[in-house]
Amino acid sequence: MNKCLIWGTGKKAEQNFKKYLLASLDKYVEIIGFIDNDPEKYNECFHGIKIYKPSDIGELDYHFIDIWVIKEYEEIKSQIYVMDIPNKRIASIFQYFIQKVINRYIYTSDDEIKSFLSIMKQKNELCVYAYTPANKEEIREAYYDQEEELYYVWFEGKRLYLARNYGFTVNNGKKYVSNLWQEQDLNSPHLYEENEIIVKEGDVLVDVGVREGNFSLHNIDKVKKLYLIECDLNWMEALKATFKPYSDKVIFCNQYISAYDTATTTTLNTLVQEPVDFLKMDIEGEEINALIGSDKMFAASENIKCSICCYHRHDDENKIKKILQQYGLKTSTSRGYMLFIYDDEVWKEPELRRGVVRGKK
Repeated sequence: MNKCLIWGTGKKAEQNFKKYLLASLDKYVEIIGFIDNDPEKYNECFHGIKIYKPSDIGELDYHFIDIWVIKEYEEIKSQIYVMDIPNKRIASIFQYFIQKVINRYIYTSDDEIKSFLSIMKQKNELCVYAYTPANKEEIREAYYDQEEELYYVWFEGKRLYLARNYGFTVNNGKKYVSNLWQEQDLNSPHLYEENEIIVKEGDVLVDVGVREGNFSLHNIDKVKKLYLIECDLNWMEALKATFKPYSDKVIFCNQYISAYDTATTTTLNTLVQEPVDFLKMDIEGEEINALIGSDKMFAASENIKCSICCYHRHDDENKIKKILQQYGLKTSTSRGYMLFIYDDEVWKEPELRRGVVRGKK
């Protein structure tokens, strides 16, 4: 069994150690110690495993070191380089999980799965997405708006404001945003619009799970009316700034969308009292409950098209298809697959999932 040292004992290490156990990687590699630069942690334990100071590394019997930090990653790599530790001894413990994913689908005949695995294997890193982008993603500089007291970036000629707690990339004192439109690349498994499933001129668009609002902002000039539903108040503040120029056709809602009306939730049946032309939904695994509470809305919407995320939970693709078909829609899925590593069940049993179920009456 290979032996590994982990550099870091903070939040990232907590998250990764949980994944290490969920994936049963202790069958393949043993963590023999943690390394930390904080003298107060020396000779303490992290999840029952001893914490060492960096100068102890030379005395330890290990095969490779993995770095489990976020902001200090490059600094620690430089520190390791100064210690004359060869680059080949810096590796990811999750290479063993990558192999588990590959083994799970080793006999697949699905060419899209084969493509995903080939790209992930080539990169030798865990990928939520593994596809060849059709377009190069822009890196956008963020600017501060004194009046709104929020940062924004330019998106298709419009200001798109960002939440106060947004994780910017900082370089030379400037803030940047990347991958803002990556999910909507033409080759992305997360693509909402394709072929007949598109937002058209004069549509009523319902966007459930808006986050930064790029999809709605992309379509704002087309639509007759827009429902923006986002329960994160940090994002709702930014959305109200982004869509202020379009306030005459935007309805904001910061409630959770579910199957029933309660003190903390509402249904689309209750919220939307008119026919809908396009429904987009991305709400962290609550899509099925939200669809159950949308039967009247679907019945009243003769020309409805929809794109519903299905990657958050096991078998949501089939469950969502079944509900939409019961509502009289023909269904299909986006191309490609995702490895949704933010679901604990994926660590227990590796699974590639489709990104979006599309429907059309």
